[in-house]
Amino acid sequence: MKYALFGNVKDVNIPFERDDVAPDIVFSFGGDGTMLGAIHKYKNYLDTVKFVGINTGRLGFFTDFKIDELDKVISMIKKDEYRVNSYNLLEYTLKSKDYELSGYAVNDIAITNPIHTQIIDVYINEKHFETFRGTGLLISPPTGSTAYNKSLGGSIIDPHIKAIQLTEFAPINNRVIRNLSSPLVLSEKSKIALKFEENENIFISVDGKFLAFNHLTEVNAKLSDTTVKFIEKMDTKFFDKVRRAFISKD
Repeated sequence: MKYALFGNVKDVNIPFERDDVAPDIVFSFGGDGTMLGAIHKYKNYLDTVKFVGINTGRLGFFTDFKIDELDKVISMIKKDEYRVNSYNLLEYTLKSKDYELSGYAVNDIAITNPIHTQIIDVYINEKHFETFRGTGLLISPPTGSTAYNKSLGGSIIDPHIKAIQLTEFAPINNRVIRNLSSPLVLSEKSKIALKFEENENIFISVDGKFLAFNHLTEVNAKLSDTTVKFIEKMDTKFFDKVRRAFISKD
């Protein structure tokens, strides 16, 4: 068993072989942001690597264990007494006139324009759905439904459900311009394409990190067959996490 450490961690004793290049298990110490960083670092090993979230902060959907439970986690791994949950990532492709860039998102990809109103033609399964006018759009898999998506009024989706969601930033609605003005949840086989009339001042972020890409003309997104695997407690329930995060500490 080979392991790697990620995050702000010192003086931990893990009785496995250390391998920060190609580990079997990655121990992420921090919150959800740290875990996202760990997943992106080891994105080329997602077929084989599992992630363990050790929460050193206040809240985390991806961090199932507290720092004082580290010995318990190690014992669980040794005895093979844990559950592995696999969640599908979002697969995206950015296009310009001259080149393309593809990648994966755990939480979301956001396309916004802080300077002026965007005009975006939205296609679902290659059929024109609407011409969006507003600040921008966010596409997320279920794992991202409790993140930026929720702040925009999007739906919370159980991550075991295979779906993708399209959520709006500040849509314009008046007697001349109409937008859907609602989160849109699509089935796992659905494909979203966003096409842009203007591509200046567009801000692209993937899992909260700015992505430099000039002269964007199109974004394609779908639910990927690639998954990220988390080691979790046997009794972990998603909606218990939702309740603790947004409703009650109990």
